[in-house]
Amino acid sequence: MKFIQDPIHGHLRLEDWQIAIIDTPEFQRLRRISQIGFANLVYPGANHTRFEHSLGTMHIARTLVEKMEADNDEKREIVASALLHDIGHAPFSHCSEVILSRYLKIAHEDVERILRRGRIKEVLKELGFKISRIIRHIKGQSECNVVSGDIDADRMDYLVRDSHYTGVAYGVFDISRLLNKISFEGKKMIIEAGGLKAAESLLISRYMMYPTVYFHHVCRIARKMFEKAVEFCIEEGSLKPADLLRMDDYDIVAFLRSHGGYPSEIMERIDSRNLFKRAIYVGIDKINITEVQRINSKRAEVEIAEMAGADEKDVIVDIPPIEEAKEFKAIVRIDNELKSLEEVSSLVRALKLAERDVWRMGVYTKKELVEEVRKAALKFFNIERTPKQRRLDELF
Repeated sequence: MKFIQDPIHGHLRLEDWQIAIIDTPEFQRLRRISQIGFANLVYPGANHTRFEHSLGTMHIARTLVEKMEADNDEKREIVASALLHDIGHAPFSHCSEVILSRYLKIAHEDVERILRRGRIKEVLKELGFKISRIIRHIKGQSECNVVSGDIDADRMDYLVRDSHYTGVAYGVFDISRLLNKISFEGKKMIIEAGGLKAAESLLISRYMMYPTVYFHHVCRIARKMFEKAVEFCIEEGSLKPADLLRMDDYDIVAFLRSHGGYPSEIMERIDSRNLFKRAIYVGIDKINITEVQRINSKRAEVEIAEMAGADEKDVIVDIPPIEEAKEFKAIVRIDNELKSLEEVSSLVRALKLAERDVWRMGVYTKKELVEEVRKAALKFFNIERTPKQRRLDELF
């Protein structure tokens, strides 16, 4: 048994079997996968990785399963799944998610092709784990929701961890209280009434962190630039999509820098923080969201570029999906009745409505092309130009 010091949870206890998993090349790769992509372009301290987040998630999962009525082998299996839940991330974490989906038809939770190969497969078998059961926990297909659920160990760790490293206080919530007030119905986590405020605090933290950190416009622009450069390489045949599953941030950065042409230009811009600028950046109130969600962003880039007299490679259309937070469905026990969090909390219902207000669609381009691309994008998306607001001192 060993102890390591974690800035979020303090001393983390590691048993021999956990160390055996951690020491595999597949898990060590997570040391070189940034936790929140290019957020360090906005928050310089955001240099933490999937490695320490995975350790923190394991720690929370172990705290939770100690309350569960299950044999030691099953508890051990859940803790191992928590440790391995992010092993499927490609370089720069979620910045590669669209690429994995488009070219491999998988998400980072689809860990089978990693866990069934190499040293990690041998270690899991030596330790007596059934890989199929670990996969089901990670993908949220088991009866236990500790690893993947509405409010799970993953979410509890990444909010407080990302808040710590970015220096953004919005992600702080009473994690100790929440953990203390979670019980189990069979293998399912239940939040007791005394933990309602802590759960509400978690939802507020999530609501604040998304526009402030995860969907900050600089993070989105860098992410979409990176995504477009990698897709360029895949389309021309110089990079195989499956290779991303064994690459880390250093590998893909070195690849793009040495590639030449467009990918190198994009990587040089990211390196020097000479990013594309916003031509338009609008919320749901400015567009027909139903129609916009049906638009193919790649075709939109081509048409907007043609209208603006620009190269298609210099135009990026960013239409994020509108996703409802799973946390709203977390189960709370109130007066011996089990209800969803949104049923028992008017605050959570308000947050659910407010989430749509922070959604933004962006069109990004080079600084010198902004005005022409803006005109074309406004026309393409049928957006009425908003008059520029005058400063108070200009009125007098």
